[in-house]
Amino acid sequence: MKKHRIKRSILLMIALVLVLAPLSLGTRLNSASAQQESQGPLSEARAGTSETSNGATSGPGRISKDFEDGTLQGWFGRGGNEILTVSPLAAHTGSYGMQVTGRTQGWNGPQLDVTPIMETGKTYHLSAWVKLPAGTPSSPVSMMVQRTTGGSNTYEAVKSVQAGDSGWVKLSGEYMLQQPIESLAVYFESFDHPTLDFYVDDVVIERAPDPVPIEIQKDIPSLKDVFAGQFKLGTALLVNEIKNPNGPDAELVRKHFNSLTAGNELKWDATEPAEGQFNFTAADNIVNFAMDNGIAMRGHTLVWHSQTPKWVFYDSNGNLASKELLYARMKKHIDAVVGRYKGKIYAWDVVNEVIEPGDKKPGGLRNSLWYQIAGEEFIEKAFIYAHEADPDAKLFINDYNTNDPVKRQFLHDLIKRLKAKGIPVDGVGHQTHIGIEYPRVQELDDMIEAFRDLGIDQQITELDMSVYTNDTDAYETFPTELQIKQANRYREIFDVFRKHADQISAVIFWGKDDLNTWLRTFPVVRNNWPLLFDERLQAKYAYWALVDPSKVPVETKRTKAPEASVKIDGQAEAAWNVAQAVPIQKGGKTAATFKTLWDAGHLYVWVDVDDATVNGNDSVEVYIDGNNGKTNAYEADDKKYTFRRSGANPHKPADYKAVKTERGYRIEASIPIDGAQTGKEIGFDVRIRDRSGSAEELASWNDIHHRQDTDTSGYGVLTLVEGPRTAKAARGSVVIDGNIDEIWNKAEQIVTDRWVSGSSGSTAKVRTLWDDHRLYVLAEVTDSLVTKRSANAWEQDSVEIFIDQNNARTDSYDGDDGQYRVNFDNETSVNPGSLGANLTSAAKRTPTGYIIEAAIDWVGTPPKAGNTIGFDVQVNNDENDDGVRDSVAIWNDTSDRTWQNLSNIGLLTLE
Repeated sequence: MKKHRIKRSILLMIALVLVLAPLSLGTRLNSASAQQESQGPLSEARAGTSETSNGATSGPGRISKDFEDGTLQGWFGRGGNEILTVSPLAAHTGSYGMQVTGRTQGWNGPQLDVTPIMETGKTYHLSAWVKLPAGTPSSPVSMMVQRTTGGSNTYEAVKSVQAGDSGWVKLSGEYMLQQPIESLAVYFESFDHPTLDFYVDDVVIERAPDPVPIEIQKDIPSLKDVFAGQFKLGTALLVNEIKNPNGPDAELVRKHFNSLTAGNELKWDATEPAEGQFNFTAADNIVNFAMDNGIAMRGHTLVWHSQTPKWVFYDSNGNLASKELLYARMKKHIDAVVGRYKGKIYAWDVVNEVIEPGDKKPGGLRNSLWYQIAGEEFIEKAFIYAHEADPDAKLFINDYNTNDPVKRQFLHDLIKRLKAKGIPVDGVGHQTHIGIEYPRVQELDDMIEAFRDLGIDQQITELDMSVYTNDTDAYETFPTELQIKQANRYREIFDVFRKHADQISAVIFWGKDDLNTWLRTFPVVRNNWPLLFDERLQAKYAYWALVDPSKVPVETKRTKAPEASVKIDGQAEAAWNVAQAVPIQKGGKTAATFKTLWDAGHLYVWVDVDDATVNGNDSVEVYIDGNNGKTNAYEADDKKYTFRRSGANPHKPADYKAVKTERGYRIEASIPIDGAQTGKEIGFDVRIRDRSGSAEELASWNDIHHRQDTDTSGYGVLTLVEGPRTAKAARGSVVIDGNIDEIWNKAEQIVTDRWVSGSSGSTAKVRTLWDDHRLYVLAEVTDSLVTKRSANAWEQDSVEIFIDQNNARTDSYDGDDGQYRVNFDNETSVNPGSLGANLTSAAKRTPTGYIIEAAIDWVGTPPKAGNTIGFDVQVNNDENDDGVRDSVAIWNDTSDRTWQNLSNIGLLTLE
């Protein structure tokens, strides 16, 4: 697996492009395709390098620049102020390369006219090597294209990399020229670093071989048929994807989908860019395609804070429009758009993304210009006008992150208020842009269940799954293990959708294939593969996971067992609090959860089974592969242990206790293991056998094909790890003012003395208190130089507090989990943003650093005395005021993933 790192910050240019085209910037020959990363490393043997011949070369469809003749070979400064020099310092191969200095703006850099080799409809490989001068901090450098068509310039990103001074980094990507051009140039920039100097060498631009014609797989099941009788199965697309109605893109849509959403073409900026000037050309093409092919058409979106022209919100004097003027414009727009497609569009997203708890407005409403002018009433008016324009259309309120309990509750309550007033809200749309790990499947189950009481329709409106867990990783090709992981996650999620088929009328993907996805440019430019079909419209494992899961290889899941000892009595000793509860999914629900611990000679297993139907032959089966050999047949170290619900044979061959619970039963067991030590990995699986008469059902944690009795290759991996640190929080309340009140003296002190990054720097002495409303944290930070030079909050001198209120220790954040950051100037940031109102803080400078005092409100039901919560605290430090974080000191979890994964944090017991 080849992976590289890219900076979290997003180029401004890319951000602007995303606002204009949030669904996709890349398709096949009939659509725009500039920002695509190469699907594999390009050949490094090329003319003009030491691997072939010296000197710059060009020919039909090819340009190579290596600067070996001592000239710039046609490169010039874009801004006129740049200093371009042929220098030995800039040589990647040979004797010379191009040194770039004198930049004063982000878009400044070297540019080369490549018009002569460009041909419309062709794809080009672009590659170059970049490096930074000695002593320059790591910074992004981008390879860009400036295209001039119809007298207008368009700027398109090919690839960005994080360059450094210690070695050369290769930029490589693909560019497909879709439109006729007057000219086209390639250039390099560092948009966020306008004065950055850098080196460039060995630039190659060459036409790629014409691709093999794409044909869809006609002999595989149609998705719309697989889910017939349950819900519509839909996709979003841009009009250029169906420009050729007989092409493979259109053919894929016809075969697999029975609901169609226009990604951009029905938004306000597309249909009415200037007041009273409507343009329905693109929208008509999509709607007509849907009608011609018997596909139900869905409208997206009428009222949104984004992609709405500025004129909508301002009067002729440049002042904010009056409520009356705003409503008049809204009604005219809705009448025109909805009225035009009356009887053709079955459902509309009437308002989109109106909930934003972080804005701290009543009802959790987003502080948009709509809200600033009209308050909550604008939502009512939008639904009323839409219903008047087409009484038969189903009207939805659509939003993202509806799995977040705080945001979800605000949305639920808003719909309830609207329904109580008789406002015609027919359904709620869950966008469901998710990741390979977040949110947990159970959260999606809870999301749908939360709206059941409203008696409204529900749709999954914008489903996709990023293969990343952060904004910094980027893969050149799609790793097989991630393909399998994505497939199994899609299967589990669709099990939930099937479970709620009585509530869900449609599941719609935000794009039909991996080339046509907004996630290739958001939040950064990189490859991504979030959908069911690949770039050539071929079915992925993710498709087969929904159609025939037996075609998907077994995923190797991983979990950890902390070191601790317990007594086998079926009782929840405190030691079990350090272990993560791992779910076992079956048919859209959690069939069981298990925890593991270890000590010298023993593996302890705790399994809670959800099974209200009692059968004495129900059992939990635990599988151990001592050497993690993953073989197709059992070896001497491979063992199976059966623990029956009845409690039969309690000491043979392992000690266990079976206990009846409110929802089923519990097994606590001690299994003998050899060679137990920190870091040891063993093959491991848990299978639940649920018997009812002669029938039985199996649910496995890892091997979903249930071949564990003879084959260990499908086992997961259990790693034996050190147990987490523990501390206690004294009961008490304080005023948050940055002063160390007397009550803090009774609190236990912990220290951030473990290093996530760096080996020295700022640390903190930390104390905690709690009451029925919140947790209080006092951090006394030792820091010789406080700075917030970086624009990135996490690179500023600050304290971060991590809370896992229910101590679920999950691999991604649940609704009760939060990351709370406060810098030395008392500037705060919270993840997720919906919990922003829960943080109250104060900061005060001291002779040796600074103090952070914070109060964090409990989420939902507060914990009680004796409860243990997940807790950690870290100190971020920029040691030399250069805007780069030099060290991170933490109390417990050194994984550098606490901001997204709480499975390794410490424990705080409330006294």
